[in-house]
Amino acid sequence: MNVILNTDEVHSVLALVTANILDHVDLSDDAKKKIRAWRRERDIDTIGLDEFAEAMNTALGNHIDERTTRYLRKRGSLKVSARAE
Repeated sequence: MNVILNTDEVHSVLALVTANILDHVDLSDDAKKKIRAWRRERDIDTIGLDEFAEAMNTALGNHIDERTTRYLRKRGSLKVSARAE
């Protein structure tokens, strides 16, 4: 399975996750400032978001690959490549 998120989609995930953390986790004011600064560095149309999107897509692809069993068809036969445990 191939899943690739564009930068707008990655930014939406980033905004939702950080907003939930800021709203629902008991953090110090300093920690909240650091999270907001980290999020600002990855705002839309920044290099930080481009790099984060690339890293997130790599991590997401690796996560899916680790949990997927592959079935390959080759000239009428079926080869199963079990996922790595």
